Amino acid sequence: MRRLVLAALVASLAALSLAAPAHAIVGGRPAEAELKAETAMIVSTRGASCTGVVLAPNALLTAAHCVQPAADYAVVVFEAAGPRLIPITRIALHPSFDPNSFATRRPTPDLALVRLGEPLPAGFRPARLSAEPALPARRTAFTLAGFGVTRDGDGKSAGTLRTVELPSIGTTGGIMVRLSDGAAKGGCTGDSGGPAYLGGIVAGIIGWSTAAGGARGCGGVTGATLVGPQRAWIDATVRGMGTR
Repeated sequence: MRRLVLAALVASLAALSLAAPAHAIVGGRPAEAELKAETAMIVSTRGASCTGVVLAPNALLTAAHCVQPAADYAVVVFEAAGPRLIPITRIALHPSFDPNSFATRRPTPDLALVRLGEPLPAGFRPARLSAEPALPARRTAFTLAGFGVTRDGDGKSAGTLRTVELPSIGTTGGIMVRLSDGAAKGGCTGDSGGPAYLGGIVAGIIGWSTAAGGARGCGGVTGATLVGPQRAWIDATVRGMGTR
């Protein structure tokens, strides 16, 4: 059974290794080294991929929907010899997360913490998390990063960390920020779980995106769960998971 699980995850990696060079998350650019050190790519036997933020050598913060439903999940480490998988051994969903929130349009904290079966390589480092409980003002500039596709539906364009700057256009439910500049930029499939930085500090975790006019797709609006209002849960859960 273990071999079958690994085979399925490796198949996901093989598809990503065929990715063609591209220039954007959607409308962005390749990320710089400091962002690469604070993020990691998550894959699963469901064939899906997401992004995670490094909190400790063996712990990541990501979006709750990225590690649901039940499946086997792993982090991809890109090394000189090729990609290597580190299994995720424990998942903690935010207790208020509702997987039906996308359908009901009632936002809930789309956050999860995962523990790895072994530490990340030395090149990774913990990101700094915001503790700011206040909602950001409109036009506040965020920097997004993720391993997702550059074009909706083009899985071969995923697998490279990219970044884009977007201003906030409002908040939702007191827990989420909406980001857009009206120029076909933003997160897309595979960027969920990635960081939304504010002044070099992770202020949000990417959760969803739309195309223009609210249609399904990418390049319209990107939504991110704010980290500050959820810091108490994050800190307590990280300690309880025995991370180091």
